[in-house]
Amino acid sequence: MRIQEGETERLRVLFTCGAHRIVQLTLRAGEQLPEHRAPHHLFLCVWSGELEWIVDEERVRFKQGDCTSLPPGLSHAVRALEDSTALLVLFADGSDVDKR
Repeated sequence: MRIQEGETERLRVLFTCGAHRIVQLTLRAGEQLPEHRAPHHLFLCVWSGELEWIVDEERVRFKQGDCTSLPPGLSHAVRALEDSTALLVLFADGSDVDKR
């Protein structure tokens, strides 16, 4: 799944810097991002609601304030157990980060 500005109503790019993205994820209860692999490191923090994070067939629930991360290339899916909003940060390995 490649996240680009304006791609869906569920994903809203808030900030872009090179290969890095900060994205607002909004899902209604029952909605799901299908299984996919992110090419970048990923950090997710739930702002509101409750999400189920599915990684390698393991299911973990996250509520408001809970955070998690994944390395690049790991297969995962996200399902909303209730109306939910989360902050999703995708960042590269740091090789293209301005080190000023």
